[in-house]
Amino acid sequence: MSDQISIPTVYMRGGTSKGLLFNKKDLPVNQAKLTNYLLAAMGSPDTRQINGMGGATSVTSKVCIISKSEVADVDIDYFFAQVLVDEAKVDYGPTCGNMLSAVGPFAIEQGLIEAKEAYTKIVIRSVNTGSIIDATIPTPSKSVTYSGDYKIAGVPGGGSPILLKFKNIVGGTTGKLLPTGNRTAIIKGIEVTCLDVSMPIVMANANDFDIEGNETASALNANKNLLKKIEEIRLLAALEMGMGNVNGKVLPKFALLSKALQGGTITSRYFTPKSCHETHAATGTNCIASACLISGTVASKISNIKVTGEDKIIIEHPLGSIDCIVETSSKTEETDCNYIKSCGVYRTSRKIMDGNIYIPKDIEND
Repeated sequence: MSDQISIPTVYMRGGTSKGLLFNKKDLPVNQAKLTNYLLAAMGSPDTRQINGMGGATSVTSKVCIISKSEVADVDIDYFFAQVLVDEAKVDYGPTCGNMLSAVGPFAIEQGLIEAKEAYTKIVIRSVNTGSIIDATIPTPSKSVTYSGDYKIAGVPGGGSPILLKFKNIVGGTTGKLLPTGNRTAIIKGIEVTCLDVSMPIVMANANDFDIEGNETASALNANKNLLKKIEEIRLLAALEMGMGNVNGKVLPKFALLSKALQGGTITSRYFTPKSCHETHAATGTNCIASACLISGTVASKISNIKVTGEDKIIIEHPLGSIDCIVETSSKTEETDCNYIKSCGVYRTSRKIMDGNIYIPKDIEND
């Protein structure tokens, strides 16, 4: 008899992230037990994650748990888990828009959704935040296609474009578009905007942190004084946002913004939160793009664009840029939760491996 537990899983890239996807039925319901399973699967806590499938970075230590939804007009429930690399913690608070691009293909290939000819549209619910996402998956001959010519910054080669249209994305964590009640706040002498669209983010002007804002992710991650200052302001901002003590938690995220240099709308350095993302989170893209369309915010002051109702926001990041189509309402105030109607991004995904993952049986006793 084996001293390991075998669990079916699929290892996939979703956008610029990578992780394991499970069918919910194959995992324990008890969250404490689930946490132990996921830590063992990823090999955490360990900076190398040598004893598991994790890739030793936050963007390669992700888990998606998928099931048929019992909610009306929703096809699939998507429960996201961020497995910390060097701590024995799993954060179930956030979601991940990049990994979301792998959810539709996984659901189809697992038989949870029947593929249609040409394209298959799937309504997905983010269990973590309550947001609804319309995903359009290319399925020529009623089969998922991963290859193609569509390119996203941060991923070598091309892929088949997957459209993700995020709805009901305002206030998923805090219940408010502007959790502090204001478009800006001053924290430790720094002007910040706190916004909750897809993901709560604290945004600030990069120049206020004595950087240009176009530095590489590795350069910013080597700047320990910068990271310390970001974390100090993030913790205080979270209190202002009504999120309490977020020490050891990954929400809210943090972004340093500056003028676009390559013809885009704005430049962002997105922190996850204790290290700079090498590219950009899709959910973070939604939030920053939305901020560009709300006058008086840090992002709006930098981007200075005219709102038309359906605007393409191009966010430049360390390895390129990401586009976001934001639909706004002309019938509500900018500060109203109904002002941001939807955000759409294109991503690609790839199935890397499927099979079983093995974790120690004695974990059942932990």
